[in-house]
Amino acid sequence: MSEIISETAQEAGVLDRGRPILIRKAHLITMDDRIGDLLGDVLVKDGKIAEVGRELVCESAAVIDGTDRVVIPGFVNSHIHLWQTVIKGCAGDWSFGEYLQHILGAAGKHYRPEDVRVATLLGALEQIDAGVTTVYDWSHVLNTPDHADGAIDALEQSGIRAVFGHGTPGDDVVKWWFQSREGHPQDIVRIRKTRLASDQALVTLGMSLRGPDYAAAEINRADIELARSLGIMSSMHLAAGVFGEYLPHCRAMGAAGLLGPDINLVHCNRLTDDEIAMAIDQGASISVTPEVEMQMGHGLPVTGRVQAAGGRITLGTDVVSSVSADMFSQMRFAVQSQRMLENSKAHELGRMLDRLPISARDVLNCATLQGAESLGMATRIGSITPSKDADLTILSWPPHQASPLADPVQAVVFHGSVANVETVMIGGRVHKFRHRPVGSAPAEGRQAAQIGMRIMAAAGFQPASRV
Repeated sequence: MSEIISETAQEAGVLDRGRPILIRKAHLITMDDRIGDLLGDVLVKDGKIAEVGRELVCESAAVIDGTDRVVIPGFVNSHIHLWQTVIKGCAGDWSFGEYLQHILGAAGKHYRPEDVRVATLLGALEQIDAGVTTVYDWSHVLNTPDHADGAIDALEQSGIRAVFGHGTPGDDVVKWWFQSREGHPQDIVRIRKTRLASDQALVTLGMSLRGPDYAAAEINRADIELARSLGIMSSMHLAAGVFGEYLPHCRAMGAAGLLGPDINLVHCNRLTDDEIAMAIDQGASISVTPEVEMQMGHGLPVTGRVQAAGGRITLGTDVVSSVSADMFSQMRFAVQSQRMLENSKAHELGRMLDRLPISARDVLNCATLQGAESLGMATRIGSITPSKDADLTILSWPPHQASPLADPVQAVVFHGSVANVETVMIGGRVHKFRHRPVGSAPAEGRQAAQIGMRIMAAAGFQPASRV
């Protein structure tokens, strides 16, 4: 039987990509109903989860001691704009209108291809550090094919699993985002035929389209049909914010047969209950980004309404220029905002709730398995299931703190943070170990501040004065 080996030897063994890894005696939150949760072991071989159980044996394995640790499937961030990483922190006090004016209206046109590469790389590495193993990178700053190639280069370099959501240029907000009559950039065809032709690679292709709120109906149809002709998924922002009379675009898309399992809808705050039901019945997923939705006035997060309709709720962090980029924050915002709404309704009736809506397990499922389902990856990731790719996150709490492990699921959701992310594995490859990123720090980190300041100055806005 394998023995726990010394820290130095263990690290060398764990980082040997050809060697099996055995995680021993950990609290496993598998998100697989057939296996359930258990205090046990996970064996990783050839990038896959080989076995899950108790007292597993593999003589050649490097062993990770899982005592007092929690293992979860890696988080799936279903909606993030990684290109904004170099201007992170500039928009935390901005309204939706200010964001549209300064970021989409001004900043995007000043990004160079290298700026997109640096921002995407650093943003992806930050996600891995926070326990995220998969992202949908909604990239709508693709001013030239070189910008798109820079983003893809960065995702591949980072080692993260990603859907590269090919979007529009960021050079003309009126042209692309005000009932646009411009079709999706055709460079996506080149990318599908060359760089991202495989659906089994670590980085795959999706389309980030404007949707009917921002593009004419016939353009939206053509964009969806283009994505389907390429065999890729699509994602669109929908029904966020109040801009005059509400138009039931979702109902129209459903009636036209444009919704389906390949469609991810983002925000959806103003959708009526019947539109949510239609979208779910036709297989679409809905990404909730609760923190930014509450800040920017998109409307109340639809978490509870989607759950009540039996739909797939997925979670995203959205604009890193404004809000936190970690999934722990989004889980808590999602669950507690819904509880606040239900408590408020009960108070209006002069009573208290007997049971809280949305459990910790529900929201962890949103951040893992349901996220994988929304990206069409549930057969590969999202749960700790034998034969799936070994995308795993291990969390630990320091010994000087009181242990929150009375309920490991609640420990992750209510007591977890980036500081608790000890080890991150993507496709069996360890990217973070013992709280340290694996490998040397990227040289691009030194460029980020200068790039961000140049872009903001060129766009005509400045962050608050530094203290």
